[in-house]
Amino acid sequence: MGCCQTFKIQRSRSRRRRGSRLIKSGVPPERHSSNVDKMNAVITAMTFAARHLLFVPVAVITGCVLWTVAYVMLLLAAIIFNQGVGGPLAYPAGIVAIVVTTIVIGWGIFAPASAIGAIVCALLKLPRLAAIPIVTASALLLTYLLYWGYIELVTTHSMPSAAVILKNFAIFLSIPLGIYWWLTEGPSAIFDAFRRWVRVRRHRKTQSEQAVDGNPH
Repeated sequence: MGCCQTFKIQRSRSRRRRGSRLIKSGVPPERHSSNVDKMNAVITAMTFAARHLLFVPVAVITGCVLWTVAYVMLLLAAIIFNQGVGGPLAYPAGIVAIVVTTIVIGWGIFAPASAIGAIVCALLKLPRLAAIPIVTASALLLTYLLYWGYIELVTTHSMPSAAVILKNFAIFLSIPLGIYWWLTEGPSAIFDAFRRWVRVRRHRKTQSEQAVDGNPH
């Protein structure tokens, strides 16, 4: 018990010395704390943007490499089994499709949906893992808007029903979205959950120590 009280006294003295240094420098402690929070918010936003700006090109390169390997294997199989090797535009058409699809889905759906989830969790002070349903719902809404824009601007077909869009989203985009989010935001979300768990344990320990100090035997 004496060691605990000594630690509390030393921590209180450290806080007073830090506060006195801020006062001597002419910066109120409240303003200093606000500046630190703003700086942390700017750093968080910059790292978020960097992750998502870099992840999409990496996904494009990965998709192109996989398509190249698959194309070479199919070409070798066609030669071995004396089958048609296909047209000369098959390989570049696949590369273009991968690049366009990955960029549109990555920067048009997945990255904005992840940003919406991060902003909502930051504003409501929710754990970052709580962004998962928010990101999913946002990605579904963005997918619907992308469908609508494609139908209205590119084709003359009628707009599919919401049930069809939901089915296509669940089949084709839900798993890629999960992989994307866990690779870009998952590590920080797990660290945030661990930090919150540690904070709760410390708070409970402090409460139990205060209860013991207030009720000595």
